[in-house]
Amino acid sequence: MSERSRSGEKILRGIAVSGGVCRGKIVVLGEARDAIPHREISEAEVPQEIQRFEHALLQTRQQVLEVQRKVNEAMGAKDASIFDAHLLVLEDPTLIDEVTRVIREQRVNAEHAFRQVAEKYAATLSSMDDEYLRERAADLRDVTARVLDNLLGRTDETALHKLKESCIIISEDLSPSTTALLDKKMVLGFATDIGSKTSHTAIMARSLEIPAVVGLHDASKQLNTGQYVLLDGFNGLLVINPTDQTLFEYGQLVRKRVNLQEKLRDLREEPAITLDGARITLSANIEQAADAEHVRACGAEGVGLFRTEYLYLNRETLPTEEEQYQAYRQVAAALKPNPPAGTRPLSRATPRDPAGGSRGQHQDDVSDDFRPRRVEPGQCAA
Repeated sequence: MSERSRSGEKILRGIAVSGGVCRGKIVVLGEARDAIPHREISEAEVPQEIQRFEHALLQTRQQVLEVQRKVNEAMGAKDASIFDAHLLVLEDPTLIDEVTRVIREQRVNAEHAFRQVAEKYAATLSSMDDEYLRERAADLRDVTARVLDNLLGRTDETALHKLKESCIIISEDLSPSTTALLDKKMVLGFATDIGSKTSHTAIMARSLEIPAVVGLHDASKQLNTGQYVLLDGFNGLLVINPTDQTLFEYGQLVRKRVNLQEKLRDLREEPAITLDGARITLSANIEQAADAEHVRACGAEGVGLFRTEYLYLNRETLPTEEEQYQAYRQVAAALKPNPPAGTRPLSRATPRDPAGGSRGQHQDDVSDDFRPRRVEPGQCAA
């Protein structure tokens, strides 16, 4: 939806997904990808095409794991877990078997077969009534694009790697993996034609704390690289050729928000006391030991919940007792002298037999690794 409010100024209205205001020149990302080739193959070529497909899946998995690692380091385990869904797509036996069947029966190249099957699944998700499920189609298309790039030997969206000055990105859509790796020094914010607040792209924008607006319909077709815009991530507006009056009004808005943040920072170290004099301990939830620094930065006094299951994610082996101890110790040391939360490491209940008795665990039973171990907060902080 668009409207003209002042001479030379045009406003596009979309969905606000990540707060903030920025202004600058835009870079419009177009569909630079070549068409997917459709080639008939002989029966003798079928095994080779299936092997190419399997190799592309493996290569894509390695790339997604690398993206997940970078996101985990930069934003935390919660945001990194978004890419678990991408990894599951690459391991989905139904999808893989169907692509293999299409290659065998239709005698076509791997790229065409995979795109045909993946698009069928994406179209099904897009037609769902549930908004969350519809948005998962974007995740599937993200993975699909990576697999096809690997099959065709294509590189990533190179326009984002060649930015020489800060800008606002305009695109039909941005994949979650592309959004996660945006350089905040070069990308002031972004706006897309499609998307919603529940999309993984929107979640990534909020984690990166950059302004973002989605659902602008055809902004990428209306605009050209180099145009000057103002992006309002609070109200979901993209202002094209903003007037001096508009820039002045938004400048006032930004200053008010900066003043509010400064006032909140001044209150950060004050004790949490209700109007009737009750003292409250303000705690924060964390997902990894590194989050303890953010607890202090936000003015909290301790940790209410340490989600220790994240110690077990994104790794091939179980964390050792020493690794867990060091993680808890890091949190306790960062929050000292405030007492950290009590810890409850992941445990596994001993199974019982039908007669009601407990079964003994064999020494070589893998479940031994899940025996409850408790590390006292005082011991960690020592």
